[in-house]
This record gives sequence, C-alpha cells and structure tokens, in this order.
Amino acid sequence: MAMIEKWEEYRVVSEALNKLVEKENAIPKVKKALKYLIKAGGKRTRPIIVLLSGKLCGGNYDDVLNVALTVELIHTASLVHDDIIDSGMKRRNVETLHIKYNTSIAILVGDWLISKSVELLSIYGEEVVRDFARLGMMMAEGEIMDIDSIKDPEFGEEDYFRCIAAKTASLFSYSAKNACRIVCDDKKAAEYLFNYGNNLGIAYQLVDDLLEYLEIFEDKKSEFESKTLPMIYEERYGFEEAVAKTLELIREYALASKESLDYFDDCESKDRLQYMVEYMTADLLRNYVSKNREVLKLLESYGR
Repeated sequence: MAMIEKWEEYRVVSEALNKLVEKENAIPKVKKALKYLIKAGGKRTRPIIVLLSGKLCGGNYDDVLNVALTVELIHTASLVHDDIIDSGMKRRNVETLHIKYNTSIAILVGDWLISKSVELLSIYGEEVVRDFARLGMMMAEGEIMDIDSIKDPEFGEEDYFRCIAAKTASLFSYSAKNACRIVCDDKKAAEYLFNYGNNLGIAYQLVDDLLEYLEIFEDKKSEFESKTLPMIYEERYGFEEAVAKTLELIREYALASKESLDYFDDCESKDRLQYMVEYMTADLLRNYVSKNREVLKLLESYGR
C-alpha cells in the first residue's frame, strides 16, 4: 500500500491546514509562528484517522474536516508545550518553536492553537465541544503524571498505563469516536472506533517508549525524562525480558485495535485504518531495526 503521504486524506488535511493559516486574521508574529509549525510537517496521522472514521461511518470529509483540524491543532499545541517542558532543541529536524522565537511566544502560540480548536469545534454543538474540553484536561493530567514519574519510586505498571491512556491514547480515541458521532447515530460504531483509537494510541506510545529506551540504553550519556514501561520491566526482569515483554504488549494492543474494526463492512477506509496500525507500530520498529543492527535479535520476533 502507498505511503500515507500519497493518500487523498493526507492531501485534504495539508491543504486545509495551509488554507486555515492563510485566511487567519492574526497578528504577523502569530501567523509567522503558525506557518513555521505547519511547514515543519508531521505524519498527520490523527486528522487522517478522523477523516477515515467519518467516511467509514457514511459521512464525507467535509462533515468532519473541522474535527480533523482541531485534532491536529491540539496535538501541535501539546508538542509546543512539551518541548518547553522537556527543553527540546529540535523536533522533526527543525528548531522547536521556543528556540526559533522564545519561550513566551511559544507558550502563547500553544494557547492560541487550543483556543482556535474550540472555535473550529463550535459548529458541531455543545456535546462535541464538551467532549474535547475533557480530552484537553486528560492530556494535561497525563503529561503531569509523566513529568512526575521519574521522581516517584512507587510509579509502576498500572500508573504507566493510566498515564499514556490520558496523555496519548485519548486524542486517538476521542477523534475517531467523535468523527463517527457527527455523521451517524450508531452508538456501537462510535464505541468500536473509540476502542480502535485507544488501543492504537497505547500501542504507539509503547513503541515510542521502547525505541527511546533502546536508544538511551545504547547511548549511556542520554538521560530518561520519564519512567516508561521498559524501565519498569528492566528493574523487575532485566534488559532482554523487558524488551520482549514490551514487544508482546505492542503486538496485543495493535491486534486489539485492528479487531475493533471487525464490526464494519470491508471498504477502503477500513483497509486504511487497519494499515495505520501497522504504520504506527510494526513499521516504526522495522525502521529502527534497519538502522540499528545490534538490536535486531531482540526485535526480529516481532510480527511472528
């Protein structure tokens, strides 16, 4: 299957983001910062999942385009704020916003993006806005748990999963569910799409944390900024078992995400949503292995 950058959904999202920035009547400094963030790119996985979920449930892209834009703006705002918290210098090989400009502007542009998200969502009515407001609070709480994790000796497996469900998976699950709710009244479909997004978000964060763990394990000069599942497992089982157990969980959550789509009839949107699971889990792992042969043995069992 073609890379997602070749998909129509990717084009629709990219064009809509560029149009949003061009049309926005903001002060020059904000507009410049927005253009910088949009140009920095990204995989646009979250808004693509919104468009595909809406189409899967009988709608068209226009019906859910504002949700797709909202999701990308909320995600972008969270990255801007995270980079400040983590003192990040680069993201996607370009300078982070607070380095390019300054911390004050970065914080305020992040706030601007969140406010813009609320405006975009307002066309859908009170319930959808309330749902996304709760999502924003969950993401913030998850981030606070993440920051505190490294200092908390009691932070364990259960805490970790609560943290990543709030910090990462919530944006995927709420996005897919609300896209469904906007275009149809099928409560079962909304529930299955929520589960699809939740399981995918957890699998994706597990991959992200595992790859960070492996890189830092190789580069002893780096430091962990939060306590992740491979670290929790390493303390308990040792290095190799920690990696193996994390890989097993990635496989389980990725499978659960795909199985949530069994409720829906076969179609291109369903195929693409299933492909997104591979793209965000197995493909990321394979890409890492291709660059780091020394961990090949640990990862080669994935996908068997």
